[in-house]
Amino acid sequence: SQGIDLTRVLALAAAHEGDRAAFQRALRSAFFDARSASKSNRDTLALNLFLSLRSYALIEGGERGVPYTLSATGRGIRSIRGKRAKLDVLAEHILTNLSGMQMLEAISSIQSQGRTVTVSEVARVLRGIGVDPGGSSGENINPMRLWLEQANVLNGWEIDNVTLKRIVGASADEISDLAALPVEQRALLLALASMSGHPPFVAASVRALAETQVPGLSYDIKTFVKSVLTPLESSGWISVRKTTAGRGAKSHSLTPTSKFTSTIREPLAIALATQVHLYDPASLRRPLADLLAIVTDDASSPHERGLALEGVCVQLIWLMGARFVSWRRRGDETSGAEVDVIAELAERQYWLVQVQSKASAISGRDVVDREVGVAQTLKSNVLLLVSARRVGEAARRAADRHMQETGLAILFIDGSDLRSARSGAEIAGALGREWTRVERVRSPRGRERATSVRGDT
Repeated sequence: SQGIDLTRVLALAAAHEGDRAAFQRALRSAFFDARSASKSNRDTLALNLFLSLRSYALIEGGERGVPYTLSATGRGIRSIRGKRAKLDVLAEHILTNLSGMQMLEAISSIQSQGRTVTVSEVARVLRGIGVDPGGSSGENINPMRLWLEQANVLNGWEIDNVTLKRIVGASADEISDLAALPVEQRALLLALASMSGHPPFVAASVRALAETQVPGLSYDIKTFVKSVLTPLESSGWISVRKTTAGRGAKSHSLTPTSKFTSTIREPLAIALATQVHLYDPASLRRPLADLLAIVTDDASSPHERGLALEGVCVQLIWLMGARFVSWRRRGDETSGAEVDVIAELAERQYWLVQVQSKASAISGRDVVDREVGVAQTLKSNVLLLVSARRVGEAARRAADRHMQETGLAILFIDGSDLRSARSGAEIAGALGREWTRVERVRSPRGRERATSVRGDT
């Protein structure tokens, strides 16, 4: 996208519509023939530009034997007057439809943690939430960055919040705050952004629209006010009024606040409600060392220490190369127990990782037994138990026995591991130590030794 004039590209696409070979020759002539490169390289650059236009949904078709056409998005952008206006619409399209917003979230998170932003770091974070950055090399990231740079959303890796807010209605921090909301709350904001007519709106109607717009979403009516309406009102997105109508039945009315109307536009709300996002509350937007300082600070409240420890667990998941599945899972599938993080590892084989953190010590076997029981329900393969204090020998012996009998891998990270960590390298070393323990315990000799000690026959 560097040095590529979007207006001219779309004009050439329209002029040669249906003839891919002619279009690629025109792209090469317009943008690459002046370069001191071989014809083969210039042909490749033209091909890559064609493929980029298709991956950005500006053109459709163009496979072998299939003519290409300008897409509705491409036609819409081409019809807009002015280069700047065209680039604004393209940037909004990239941000809300093509994972551009998730890329900004990844950049912002990396910067907030005091790390250097690189293509590989951004790719790692995106893979962690299930967004394909273009294979292991992250080859989709730089083209997207360069298009957003043309639209002034990015300057290198720096986010221009003024431009971003003008284009999508929200700054990077506001997007992170919205993305951190539970999907039930984000879906209600989308429904509210889609409502026609004048507020206030009946809460039940907004709730029904949210369930229609987001497949698989189903609200618990009994907890709807407490878990959805009250938090959104406390965060300043809506105002809620209780009314009474008909035989004493109670309902609520919702009115968007000025914060809502100035921040949330429908394309942004759709992207936040329907796409996977980086779960990034304030506790995750901090360097690992800062989080660990809170975890080990007795002066901090249990709530503050718990949030910080959850942030540490998320970074542990990233270090393991895993992808998030869900956060704070609780319900029938966990037998009522709460699991901090569930993630996936998909290397040579697929593993489901279950993470539980404790600000206190894991002394006895009760925590291990409970998590193993939950793992049997969730079909987890790996348990990662994190204590800000210590892990007792009784807990480790219980883990050994479960590993020998179930095939689970049970890993521990304790307070000494956390206190020695200044970067990911030390934690990665502790994880390596735990995997070595798993291999030793689950080896045939380890099973035989355990059987001998227990006196099993």
